[in-house]
Amino acid sequence: MEQTQILKINKDMTIGDVLALHPDKVHLLSEIMMDFGIHCVGCGAATFETLEDGVLGHGFSQSDLNKLVNDLNKAISSKETKPKKEITNFSLKITPMAIKKIKEIIENEGQEKKILRVSVLAGGCSGYTYDLELLEETPKSDLKFKQDNLEISIERDSLEFLDGAQIDFIDTLKESGFKFVNPNS
Repeated sequence: MEQTQILKINKDMTIGDVLALHPDKVHLLSEIMMDFGIHCVGCGAATFETLEDGVLGHGFSQSDLNKLVNDLNKAISSKETKPKKEITNFSLKITPMAIKKIKEIIENEGQEKKILRVSVLAGGCSGYTYDLELLEETPKSDLKFKQDNLEISIERDSLEFLDGAQIDFIDTLKESGFKFVNPNS
């Protein structure tokens, strides 16, 4: 029987290391830290901070730090990853402009058999970031559908974060790129 050793979280670990060392618990750990009051948990500027620097630097006490470290260690040793929200009618709208741009990118790559995979990853200033990628195959567990002859795959763990969201493509003098409008943010 193979036994896995859980690396215990301590106050001297960086926020980035806490998340990187426990990829299966990233969503749960991010949520615990954000609920605690460290809202920049996924921000690149904060990932190099130790838990102690982040907590004390945000005006919390040493006992608050000890409680957070204790809560994080309980989370990594529990079987819970994140309570799943029941989704019965998933809705994700991709605007015609976004569809057009995705098809253009696929065509430019010369690969007509690509599938757009949409997911939410740990990282970013809110603790999460959107990810768009083109794949030839997607995991069987993904939710798959077609819109305007574009195959779309949604990562199963991202469903609750993307339900009701809209993906648009904007191209103006000030900015250009895919834009997510999400009521769940």
